[in-house]
Amino acid sequence: MNLNLTYFSKNSLRQHGRTFWLASFFLPRDQAAKATELYAFCRLMDDVADDNTHENQHLLGKFSEYFNSTSDLPDTLGVTERELIVTIKTSGLDINIIQELFSGLKADLGSIEFTEQSQLLRYAYAVAGTVGILMSKIMQCHDKEAEYHAVDLGMAMQLTNIARDVLEDARLGRKYIPMNLSIETIKTKKSNENVTQNLDEVIQLSEIYYQSGLKGLLYLPRKMRPCVYIMAILYRAISRKLKNNGFNWQDGRTVVSPFEKTWLVICALPFCLWLLASPKFKSTKIKTHQVDLHKDLRDLPGTNQ
Repeated sequence: MNLNLTYFSKNSLRQHGRTFWLASFFLPRDQAAKATELYAFCRLMDDVADDNTHENQHLLGKFSEYFNSTSDLPDTLGVTERELIVTIKTSGLDINIIQELFSGLKADLGSIEFTEQSQLLRYAYAVAGTVGILMSKIMQCHDKEAEYHAVDLGMAMQLTNIARDVLEDARLGRKYIPMNLSIETIKTKKSNENVTQNLDEVIQLSEIYYQSGLKGLLYLPRKMRPCVYIMAILYRAISRKLKNNGFNWQDGRTVVSPFEKTWLVICALPFCLWLLASPKFKSTKIKTHQVDLHKDLRDLPGTNQ
């Protein structure tokens, strides 16, 4: 075990992914370690994408080339960062899915103003649906039907992020939610019915994908299910709180407090016990995924076509 890498990954999770950090306590140790490394990798790549400089545009390109075995890693990386990237590349995860993740991150390097819901959904797939697929493999699930639900859960969580971060994204030159309002107008923080209406629509859309994502829990090995369920309900609580607070996007990020998270986990325990006791689904016997949910994701790997 590489202790430096373990510390780096856990520290990244504690600082930036408190919801998943809490949920990870419900994973077996081996899967928790691998999932934490994947999170740290995604966080590292996301940090690069959030700093829109020429150097970082070059970095993401070099990372993508490295995963295609056509390039060495940049010398500017720290030792532990290099070890993390090498670990992910050699972990056996699908390189095609990782490349789709890079395509989404590269989009963040420029100004974004989506005009169609299909653009929003394809972006959510690229930066989060792909992570759902990768996590499902780490959790020892290799069922295609499960993969579709994993995509949906990842997308649902990204839609929550987008609803929560409207103001923050506008300050970065990004407008992921299609609406007839300029980025500059959003940055003024003035209450606007257009923003409220579109936020409501995105949250309703996220609920559809949460429901589909949670339908896939019984494809997972029993020990993995509580972690995924708790992570989903904690994330979903963010968008629900945003809605209950009257879509107060102009006040900045909506945050679910530690007390609220603890209460949600306590309330979830009976259902977690049911998940642990329930038999596993097999897609050869039952189909649970609605193909229409992936109609805007044509030709993307891991989707239901």
